[in-house]
Amino acid sequence: MESSETLAKLPQIIEAATRCFQDKGYVATTLNDIADAVQLQKPTLYHYLKNKNELLFLVLKNTAESYNQALEAVVASSLSPWDKMDRAIRQHIHLQLEHPGTVTLFRDVGELDKPYRREIRQALKRYRELLQEIIRQGIEAGQFRPSDASMAALFVLGAINFVHRWYRERGPRSIPEIAEFYSDTLLKSLSKS
Repeated sequence: MESSETLAKLPQIIEAATRCFQDKGYVATTLNDIADAVQLQKPTLYHYLKNKNELLFLVLKNTAESYNQALEAVVASSLSPWDKMDRAIRQHIHLQLEHPGTVTLFRDVGELDKPYRREIRQALKRYRELLQEIIRQGIEAGQFRPSDASMAALFVLGAINFVHRWYRERGPRSIPEIAEFYSDTLLKSLSKS
C-alpha cells in the first residue's frame, strides 16, 4: 500500500514530467530532468514509479481520463443530442487549447510498453464511442441525418483533434471564437436539414 507521502508527491512528479516531456519531448527527457524539476534525487523517483515509460503512461492516462470524464458528463446530461454535440465540441477545443502540451504527448503513445499502450488506446476508443453515442442519439431524435455514427465520430475527431497545431495564443481568434466556429461548422455537417 502506498503511503500518504507517496500519494502526495506523485502528482507533482507527473506535473513535472508533463512539463519536461512538453519542453524536450519524451525521448530526450531524462529521469534526471524530472528529478531536478521536483527537487529529488533520481534514485528517489524509483520509490514512486518503475521507469520513465510508466511516467509517460500516467501523464497520458490522466489526460485521457479528464477528457473522458468531461464527455461522459455531457452524454449523461439531459441536453438534446444537438446541444450535447455542441458542448462536446466546444469542451474538447477548450481542453485542448488550454492544455496543448498534454495533447501533443499522445503522439508518443507508440513509445509505451504494450500493456500501457493498450490501456491508453482503450481510453481513446472510449472517447470515440462516447461521441458515437451522441451522434446515434441525434440520428434517433431526427436532429442528425442518418449516417454511420462511427464514421461521423471519426470525422468530428479528425476536425477537432489538431486545432492545437495551428492555434496561437496571440493569434486573431480567441478560444471561444474557434470553438464556436468548429461547433457551428460540424453541427451543420451532421444536421438533418
